[in-house]
Amino acid sequence: MTDQSAASSPRRRLSVVVMTFNEAANQPRCLESVRGLGDEVLVMDSFSTDETVPIARAMDARVEQHAFDSYPAQRDRMIRAATHDWILLLDADEYLSEALRSSVAAALQSEQADGYWVNRLSRIGVHWIRHGNWYPDRKLRLFDRRQIYFLGEDPHDIIDIKPGGTVGRLAGDLLHYADADLASRFRAIDRHTTRAAAAMAGRGVRPSLWRMSIKPIARFLISYVFRRGFLDGYYGWFVAVSEAHYVWLREAKLFELHSEKRSGQTGSGHTH
Repeated sequence: MTDQSAASSPRRRLSVVVMTFNEAANQPRCLESVRGLGDEVLVMDSFSTDETVPIARAMDARVEQHAFDSYPAQRDRMIRAATHDWILLLDADEYLSEALRSSVAAALQSEQADGYWVNRLSRIGVHWIRHGNWYPDRKLRLFDRRQIYFLGEDPHDIIDIKPGGTVGRLAGDLLHYADADLASRFRAIDRHTTRAAAAMAGRGVRPSLWRMSIKPIARFLISYVFRRGFLDGYYGWFVAVSEAHYVWLREAKLFELHSEKRSGQTGSGHTH
């Protein structure tokens, strides 16, 4: 499968890989945006209970299924399962703008870089967020998998190019349906902060009242003031507040985990 614009000259072979779980509503838009762009489309699904898998197969995607354990592990799993070394990495709630699609096709014909940054443009409901910490939300999504390594921790996996590699930037935006509404934003924050607190506890990070008090304020000011989130009006304010809430809730959950661990240790100490 190739774009007509790329058919006349040799290009790198591409695997488009998409992570899914109950994404029947979003997946058609995502897969349609890459139709004809890659040499395969691989959907890595976490045993969806809706129509995600039948839809993917009907749209000519290869489907692999694996139980979800963490975002970094599932990302690594899907990248390794791809047929080709060049990867376009997507979530099912993302899709390519026409400008980005053209940029990807052009990059596959060049030898200029080992990977490419894209700007992700996200929306809540019908409102696109064009400032603050949400834009430009730079992501490495087109790359040679032999040249990458993973940073970060669950739920915020980060992919970067190995030292000595070259990185380019693609024109156009990766469009992201982040949240259907304000309530879904807070549900997502609750899920992600649980995973983030557990990861911090696993690394031995101790809770801190200073972090809980200062970091949320700093996050709000950076997003809303210094990165001009106020230009997005009410939704810019809401995003900045929700980011501050994310930091506070993550730290609060870390306190809770630490308290539970200490209580367990104390309790077990009295029983021996």
